[in-house]
Amino acid sequence: MTRAEQPTAHPTAPDDALVADSRERAVRSLLRRPQLRRLWSAQLVSGVGDALSLLVLVVLVLQAAIAEGAFGGGYRGVAFAVATVFGARVLATLLFGAVLLGPLTSLTAQEGPLDRRWTMVGADGLRAALLIVAPLWIDWTPGDALAVLLVTAFVTGVAERLWSVCRESAAPALLPGPPPEGATVRPLPDHLDALRRLTLRTSFLAVPLAAAALVVAGLLNNLLGTGMAWFDQHQAALASYVAAGLFAAALSVLTFLELPDTRTPRPRSPLEGLRRPRTGAGVDKGRTGAIPLLVPACAGVAGAIAAAVAVCVLHAKDLGGGPVLYGLLVLGLTGGVAVGIRTAPGLLPSLSRRRLLALAIAVAGIALLAAGLVPDVTTVLLIVTLAGAAAGVAANTGHTLLDQETEEYRRARTTEHLHAVVRVFVALGALVAPVVAALIGPHRLENGKFVFAHGGAAFTLMLVGALLLPVAALVLAKVDDRSGVPLRQDLKDALLGGDDPVTTPATNGFFIALEGGDGAGKSTQAEALAEWIRAKGHEVVLTREPGATPVGKRLRSILLDVSSAGLSHRAEALLYAADRAEHVDTVVRPALERGAVVISDRYIDSSVAYQGAGRDLSPTEIARINRWATDGLVPHLTVLLDVPPETARERFTEAPDRLESEPAEFHARVRSGFLTLAASDPGRYLVVDAGQEAEAVTTVIRHRLDTVLPLSEAEIKAQEEARRKAEEEARRKAEEEAARKAEEERLERERQEQLAKLRAEEEERKRRELEEAQRREAERQAEEARQRAEEAARRAEEERQRLLAEEKARAEEEARRKAEEERRRRQAEEEARLRAEEDARQARLRAEEEARQARLRAEEEARRLEAQRKAEEALLRAEEARRQAAEAAAAADAAARRPSTPRPSAPGVFPDAVTVPTPVVSADAAGGAEETVTTPVVSPDAQAASRQAAGGQAPGAAERRTDDPTTDARGTDGRTTDVRDARGTDDTAVLRPVRDERAGSPSGRRGFHPDSEVTTELPQPPATSGPADETAVLPQVPPGAADETAVLPPVRDGGTPAAPQVPPGAADETAVLPPVRDGGPADRVPPGYFRDERPATGPDGSEPRTREMPQVDADGTPRRRPRSDWAEETPLDDLPSLADELLGSYDESEYGDQGGGEQQGRRGRGRRG
Repeated sequence: MTRAEQPTAHPTAPDDALVADSRERAVRSLLRRPQLRRLWSAQLVSGVGDALSLLVLVVLVLQAAIAEGAFGGGYRGVAFAVATVFGARVLATLLFGAVLLGPLTSLTAQEGPLDRRWTMVGADGLRAALLIVAPLWIDWTPGDALAVLLVTAFVTGVAERLWSVCRESAAPALLPGPPPEGATVRPLPDHLDALRRLTLRTSFLAVPLAAAALVVAGLLNNLLGTGMAWFDQHQAALASYVAAGLFAAALSVLTFLELPDTRTPRPRSPLEGLRRPRTGAGVDKGRTGAIPLLVPACAGVAGAIAAAVAVCVLHAKDLGGGPVLYGLLVLGLTGGVAVGIRTAPGLLPSLSRRRLLALAIAVAGIALLAAGLVPDVTTVLLIVTLAGAAAGVAANTGHTLLDQETEEYRRARTTEHLHAVVRVFVALGALVAPVVAALIGPHRLENGKFVFAHGGAAFTLMLVGALLLPVAALVLAKVDDRSGVPLRQDLKDALLGGDDPVTTPATNGFFIALEGGDGAGKSTQAEALAEWIRAKGHEVVLTREPGATPVGKRLRSILLDVSSAGLSHRAEALLYAADRAEHVDTVVRPALERGAVVISDRYIDSSVAYQGAGRDLSPTEIARINRWATDGLVPHLTVLLDVPPETARERFTEAPDRLESEPAEFHARVRSGFLTLAASDPGRYLVVDAGQEAEAVTTVIRHRLDTVLPLSEAEIKAQEEARRKAEEEARRKAEEEAARKAEEERLERERQEQLAKLRAEEEERKRRELEEAQRREAERQAEEARQRAEEAARRAEEERQRLLAEEKARAEEEARRKAEEERRRRQAEEEARLRAEEDARQARLRAEEEARQARLRAEEEARRLEAQRKAEEALLRAEEARRQAAEAAAAADAAARRPSTPRPSAPGVFPDAVTVPTPVVSADAAGGAEETVTTPVVSPDAQAASRQAAGGQAPGAAERRTDDPTTDARGTDGRTTDVRDARGTDDTAVLRPVRDERAGSPSGRRGFHPDSEVTTELPQPPATSGPADETAVLPQVPPGAADETAVLPPVRDGGTPAAPQVPPGAADETAVLPPVRDGGPADRVPPGYFRDERPATGPDGSEPRTREMPQVDADGTPRRRPRSDWAEETPLDDLPSLADELLGSYDESEYGDQGGGEQQGRRGRGRRG
């Protein structure tokens, strides 16, 4: 019964639960602290994420090793890759958890540079980031994915160690403080021990939870893989993201956690307790010397489970599974261990714990051996779960036996040593198992229908299981406490013993039973405890068995009398049960109901140990009988005074009774029976080494009773008094502190007032000194101002004098400058006048030159007009000649048609006449090509007659006659001459080309280039409705009239142009012209004759270009193109340019020796006109 169940107990503060409640409740009581519970939540979530990240990295490394063919490829390479993952994690833990723990502790200490909370937040954030990108390395860097994943495993291990160091440094600061009364009534609870047990359980439970998370994430990943190929190729991706999410959740919890800034104990290395504890006599071997064997046995079981977990990924691959099967295997092994630890205390309670340890180890070995042999997935899962549960039972049983082997004050060191050895074996198992699997490799044996095909992982499981079997045998052989009883019988009794009566402690009072062999000092300790408890204010009932009642005294005399040596074992057991039944009904229960503390020297355990273990009876049956006899009443605390039989025999001072006279083997079996009972229920038993001094034994018992014994009224009052005194003391201290602070404040105020007064005096003194200094400074400044004024006046006078001198100098300089400017102005005016005169002279010269050029252009225009007139007259004469030739041809035709009349020859036609070529401008000529039409030469007489006919008219008249289309061209007889179509060749005289000689053109003194020829278009009369094939006879062209303008006969609409009269004697000299085609006079003019005629559009829509007649001088020299009207010629044009000076003038290179005089003398930039 606990203190909380005592109805008379005074309600205590929440922290008192850690004093009176059991160790389990002490652990749970820590979680009532909000900040500590938040830190524990972050530890649990982060621990699950860390374990899941390790499992995920193992799967990813397996996938990368298969893809890369690492370590030689094949099964061996993959197994070595898995071993490297665990190696990287073990290396990180060893370096930063043991080797570099000192520097890390200094960095994360209270005065260190790293803040604990933010360091844990950073570690979780780093691991979350690494787990997010871990599945992507296989896609990003296929060739280096294995190396990157190994680095990730190492970094996550470093982050986990850093996180753990910060947590171990911060967690003690969150523990509850001591009560106000302190340890006045009871010793203070050990919060650090409860915190260590909470941390250990949380770290272990994170592994099966991570395996379960891997299974769930793997199933969801497979579901996503049915729709997305990427998840199908990366089966551990979702589990990696889940691990990252767990780290993020822990990070969010830690962000809002407030850690006190207090000094805490330094974190301890996981391997710090690796060395075995020592006592004054040497290495601590325990009460029975079983510690050297129990520690390696427990560590071996843990190493076997670690080895199995390490090869689970390979075994899952061999069985055709993936991450889901891998997670199930790990869950079965680690979850089975948790279940075994939880159920071990109630498993076969009547079976010896030492035999149970050996049996559990053997079952675990057989299960692992069978897991390697069986190829079925479901069966393997069940077997590995059984192996994990057996390992859990072995771990709990071994831990209980170790606690039983050591004293309470040495128990913490023994437990620390056990944990350190277990960590070493776990690391070795995780590293060696994949290497062994790689070395063994897959094997296949066939013998007929029998096929034995297993991978290296299966053989490793078989090997690990087989190695556990000799360990179990060694434990059973060395530490068995029931060597004389067959294991089969004990196991049968434990399994088939039936249901025991319900055992419950009393609801009132407190029941203490002192057990142990004869000579252990039970009576001494009972009296000492009774006195100590009475001092606390409790009612104490001291009793013993047998003999506490009148009936019991008679039974005691029978049982312990040497004369009763022939008493059977069963009768002996029944007599003890009868005495116990009477004792409980008449003494124990009434006292407990009154709320007294009952201390009994021996109880049920003595019967079980003496009659069950010492005799040949079944302990289970003995226990069942006694529990029935006591109605299930069990003590709240059973103190087992353990002492070796040899030491106990030395303490006998009287003649031994019937039981004391039993041999040493009997007492050894009794001792083992007591220890077995203590191991079956360690929470109710206190095993004390009774071989030491009685006072030391009493101190140990008192220490335990201080934690479980309910408070008496006196203790409650003492506690309240102590609390009141503590509060009064605290209040007194607070008042003293307040008074001290008030006094300090008063003194401080007085000091401040004194300081203020001193400061005021000092300020007054400083003010007077300042005023005096200011007065002296003012005087000094006034004197300086006067001196500065005098100096300024002196400087002003000097400045005035200097300014006057400078002004005078400036005036003189200004006068000189103005005179110079006047001189320069006059010089400039003179130069301007000279330039004006020169400009005027140049202008006059240009005007004269322009006048001369204008005169020349006028003369040239006159000559052009005269030449045009002469050409028109020649054209008229030619037209008249053609007309006459046509008439003659018509007359000849008429005469030829008359047979009797001879055919006269055409008048004026000379068959042998020379044809004069007349240049005709072709419409499609490109380079001045000429077409020539042959015209018979007019005789000299005809030419003379023509000149006479034209000589009586002025040039102006000829021009007017030519230009006027209404003027009739008549012959000498006044009739109109009709020209008929000649059947011979149409010839015309060569006409001189007409140039466009404008008034401004310098053609009178310059030659013309052939490209500058301009074709003058003659006016074309409108088309008439008269005959189109009549040709006007032109007058004879005198030989010297080549430059004269031919006078064309006027052409009227609808009429025939009249040709001048041809003298009678000139018929043979008239050229026969081609007939005039249908159309008007304008159609009979040669195309392109007049410049204003526009060429007709060609068949393709283009305008044909009129062929220009070449312009030549009288001597045949081509003329240059005339200058445009806009190009005004100036005298500067005749000056030679830089190009002329360097390359020669254009005229010299173009004309060479052709020009002389003016052309050779000009070397300017004359334009080609």
